[in-house]
This record gives sequence, structure tokens and C-alpha cells, in this order.
Amino acid sequence: MEGVAKKFKYDLDALEWDDQHRRNKEGVYCYCGLDYNDGDPMLHCEGCQQLFHWDCVSCLKAKPLRGDIFYRFKCSVCTAGGEEYERDMLSWVQVIYLALYHLSTGDPGKKYFRWRENICATINDNWSSLYPGKSKTATWQNTVAGCLSTHSALFKSGFEDTQQSGNWTLHEVVAPTRERFKGPTKAAKRTRRKEATGAEQEILAVLSEGKAKRGARHRVSFSDDEDEERRARGKRRRQNMKALENDSELLQSVELFTQLERQRQDTGPGAEDKGAPGEL
Repeated sequence: MEGVAKKFKYDLDALEWDDQHRRNKEGVYCYCGLDYNDGDPMLHCEGCQQLFHWDCVSCLKAKPLRGDIFYRFKCSVCTAGGEEYERDMLSWVQVIYLALYHLSTGDPGKKYFRWRENICATINDNWSSLYPGKSKTATWQNTVAGCLSTHSALFKSGFEDTQQSGNWTLHEVVAPTRERFKGPTKAAKRTRRKEATGAEQEILAVLSEGKAKRGARHRVSFSDDEDEERRARGKRRRQNMKALENDSELLQSVELFTQLERQRQDTGPGAEDKGAPGEL
């Protein structure tokens, strides 16, 4: 095959690598044998374990996100022919984590990122590489908002710091790994409500009040105090919903959070981690 590298210009076995296999002492990588800068996205060959510049390979048409390791790649030296590249099937949680890691490492001085203007925009710009062959649904941005709200072990809301909904960051800005996304444990799920803060507490309060109303719809009041209490609850509920209507981002999160809660009740544990774009 013309133009395909069949061997390296250097002795691959002579390179001395660090423990993480991210750097070698010689600064020799890829087909070209050149070094790379910190932060540059590099492809890892699962055959020879060498790292490759994204613009030196023929299998990629666009620059990948920093930290993207969710693929299978073999260089042309290992295959003795054309390169092999296959994208892993990504969950929404993986994609959102990857987008936030990319944003955080690209702008270390920025503490929080807007869910629509930054996170969704990053996913949208890289959709074809993250979800090859998949079409966007009308509600995919709401799915992003819901995943941010329901995975508090990974994603941190900036509501308490900024007093504004829709700001998010990672609890820890560490490079993604496949092991990090095996799903929350049962213990983590039990404590999730206790850990929810700020906007999430507001969402949970609205949901809990709605459930209480449904459970009490056939009750009969026998006292003026009970009537007064019911009227006060109704007034608070109307005020909460009015506030939500003035914040479209939080309202979308509430609506999707409600949908996810109902799905978990209907399908049991694990339903919240499913979410390929075509499954909404």
C-alpha cells in the first residue's frame, strides 16, 4: 500500500520509557520520530505501545479531545498494512467527563464551565468522532444536564459557589480511564441524595413535594390547621415552579431528573448508566 509506513525510522526497542509509558528519554515518537508537547493528544498503539501524533495518522480526520483513550488503534507498522482504528461505545457519562477534562486542562484557570455553552458545545463540535454513525436526538442536551445532576460522584455543581445553576466541573481533574466508569456502587447510590447540594437539593425538594401530593390526594382534612398547612405547601410549590420557569436550564434538569427517577423505578438499578444517543 503506497504511502503507508511499514517500519520505524528508529529502533523502537531501544527507547527508555517512564512507568506510565507516556514519555521516553529520547523524545522519539510516532512514524516521524519527533517529540510532542504536553497536552497534545496522542494515539496509543495497542500493538507496539508507541504513541502517535493525531495528524500523522491517516485514520483520524479531526483532532481528538485531550484525555481520549476510548478507542482501539494499531499502527501500520504493527499491521504491515493499513491502520486499524475502532471507537469504543461511549456512555453519556464518559463523554461528559471527557468534555469536562478537555475543557479543564485547556483552561486551568477557569473553575466552572457552563453546561450548554461549554460542555454541550464541546460535545456537539466533536460529535462525529465521539459517536460515529449516530444521529443527535432532539433531547440530547437535556440528557447531558440530567447526567450532570445525577452523577455527583464525578461532576460538581457550582451552584453553592456562584449562586447560579448550570455551572459544572470535575471533582478531580484526572485523566479518564476505562476503570473509572464501571458505574456507581449501591452504597454510592444510597448516599447520593445526602450528597446533593445547591441546585440538586432544589430539584429533590420539588420532586419529593410532588410525590407527597400524589400520595395524599384522597385524604380528608378534619382540622383547620391541616387545611392551612396544605394551602401553605401549595403556595410554596407554586413559588418553586415559578422560580424554575424563570430558569430554563434548571427547569430542563428538573424535567430530565424526574424522567430518570421514573426510569430507575420502572427498570431497577443500573438504568441511569444507559444512554447511547439512539436510546433516548
